[in-house]
Amino acid sequence: MPATPIRSARLPHDPLPRHAPLVPTVVVASYKGGVGKTALTVAIAERLAWAGLSVLLLTCDSQEDARHRLGVKASDSLIARRTYGSEGSVSVAGIRGTKAVDLLYRIGPERLGLGTFDVVIVDTPPEVRGGRLPGVLLITPVDGTDAARNLLTMLASTPENTDIVLVHVGRTDAEEWSHNAIAIEEALRRSLQFLEDPLPKAKSIKQAHDAGRSVWSLPRTGLTADFLDSVETLAQTAWARLSPRRPWPAMPARTASAAYVPGWDDEE
Repeated sequence: MPATPIRSARLPHDPLPRHAPLVPTVVVASYKGGVGKTALTVAIAERLAWAGLSVLLLTCDSQEDARHRLGVKASDSLIARRTYGSEGSVSVAGIRGTKAVDLLYRIGPERLGLGTFDVVIVDTPPEVRGGRLPGVLLITPVDGTDAARNLLTMLASTPENTDIVLVHVGRTDAEEWSHNAIAIEEALRRSLQFLEDPLPKAKSIKQAHDAGRSVWSLPRTGLTADFLDSVETLAQTAWARLSPRRPWPAMPARTASAAYVPGWDDEE
């Protein structure tokens, strides 16, 4: 009769294994949909590309909205690439489940024939498991008090070697948001960071993404400027983990009338 394998068991008080991805990784995750998760993921990936990095954007959601928001057409290749400036690029690929884990932790994108990358940005589907990847920078958008309470369910399984950054989406009182973030930190019994200013829901951001246009091509005014300022902070946080000794590359100067990044909309 065939042998029966015996799987090793972890003793109750043993620490969890401390894995780390083969390429520095940023994960944007939420237990629910409709909080601007993909919009945030794409904008961060583009900002890091403008900083001169080669970015792999993994869209793990079956809808693969990130491809459209990067201007990728249905007829384009499965691994589509967009360039930013003279050195940066974003390559977007739809990879889910075990294959995504293999890419991040066991094989790496180069051995899969995807190329060499400085950083991987992961857009997860709305589910509780989105916070379970170890050794990453985990950005978690949340849009209300009830959502903040439910977020604890997702973050309760987040490995200790993953850094957590909370982001509130939509209008809220800054003092109340600070109080809620501290309450989440105390409930989890672990240190975390939170974006002090709420991330606004700007109609211009949605319209740009619906059209497959970079949000960095928009004039920096009103809520659009507030959104991009928040993304700037989050992208810089990721950069600090990647290159702590290198200065953060600045974007072109902000103006009220011109597009933030010349070249995207010169033909309009």
